[in-house]
Amino acid sequence: MASESRRQADRGVADALRAAIDRTLSVAGTPARTGTPGISRERATQLLDEVAKLGRDAREELARRGQGARDELTRRGQDAGAGLARRGQDAAEELAQRLEAFEHRLAELEDALSKPARQNRQTGQTPEAKSKPKAEG
Repeated sequence: MASESRRQADRGVADALRAAIDRTLSVAGTPARTGTPGISRERATQLLDEVAKLGRDAREELARRGQGARDELTRRGQDAGAGLARRGQDAAEELAQRLEAFEHRLAELEDALSKPARQNRQTGQTPEAKSKPKAEG
């Protein structure tokens, strides 16, 4: 159904172009000076048919190029999306590694901080007593 309406529109454009060129050629076919030969009706029709064919060919070429450009843009968009996805995955992996290293370092610090507290509990000393020197005496 859409192709039928497109054909009618194409015929309408071709007919309008043919009519415009026909008017131009009919004026051009009238000799401007006496003794100047004009273009025959048959030759004018041939020229109009050639122009209409060239118009159709140009339209088809333009459609072909448009499709090619559309395909290329689609491919480039997909490639760019895949590249972004890869970069995102790489960044997520790096972030996971950094987080793991941070957790490891935090565990080491927590362990280092808890050792003196355990030693104090075992010896019965408070952290203040350990840091204050005993008076001589």
